[in-house]
Amino acid sequence: MDKVIDRFNKNGIRYLLIGGQAVRLEGMPRFSMDWDLYIPPRDEVNIKKINSLLKDELDAPLLPLGKKGENFVQTYQTSQGILQFHLGGPGLPDFDVAESRSVTHRTETGTAVKCLCGKDLLASKRKSDRPEDQADILFLEKKIRGGRA
Repeated sequence: MDKVIDRFNKNGIRYLLIGGQAVRLEGMPRFSMDWDLYIPPRDEVNIKKINSLLKDELDAPLLPLGKKGENFVQTYQTSQGILQFHLGGPGLPDFDVAESRSVTHRTETGTAVKCLCGKDLLASKRKSDRPEDQADILFLEKKIRGGRA
């Protein structure tokens, strides 16, 4: 996925990594098969740029959030792995707010990844409150209490 993220960074794509991979980059040893990217829901210029960069990878074009909430989450199997684009979600702040508070982490190979900050990541995990999120919630709570998120 480093190649995709690197291309996004070089082309000014607006995205924030959320979900399990973001928790992993916060420092929690965990496995997650997909990369969840939060993008501005109606930024058609950004969405066109993503479609252009990934035209050989996506089996259908990425679409903006519809008037009735359609296209809320869009999932693609790519040669780099599973990409899920989120155009909102439980506990996520408005994209512009989240972006202003974002942090950058590096993958194991050194690729810079723009991520939801620890506090916003914790809020989204708490709001989703799925069984698989419980360990992430405990990890993030402990990290934030220690002043490291």
